[in-house]
Amino acid sequence: MGRASHRVALARGLNRAFSAQNIEDSAQRVKALPARADFLDISDALGVLSESAHANLRRYRRALTLPMVVQRTLTAAYKESLLHEPKPIPLRIQINPASRHSISVEHTEKQIRVVLNRPDVAD
Repeated sequence: MGRASHRVALARGLNRAFSAQNIEDSAQRVKALPARADFLDISDALGVLSESAHANLRRYRRALTLPMVVQRTLTAAYKESLLHEPKPIPLRIQINPASRHSISVEHTEKQIRVVLNRPDVAD
């Protein structure tokens, strides 16, 4: 799968898993993960990673080029969405090609919106 199509497939899978229709089921799956689980563990548990990433998550994690601050922000947004009490908050993610990494998060009572800008690399 090409870089752009991988990005589109990942965003679609995440948006489906975090949608208002699926957020409760996704939250139940994630609650079974250890407290230290990060955005990759969560994405894998939700079944949205590519087959090659899922097959060797440890290698995928080591090769990932996202800066640590972006990784931590994604983890925080995912966890806030899925583990929010009294009920999960749907999350919408947009992944854009860009010349450098950046991330923004908007939070309301009804939705968390994440915009991730990153160079198109073969992650």
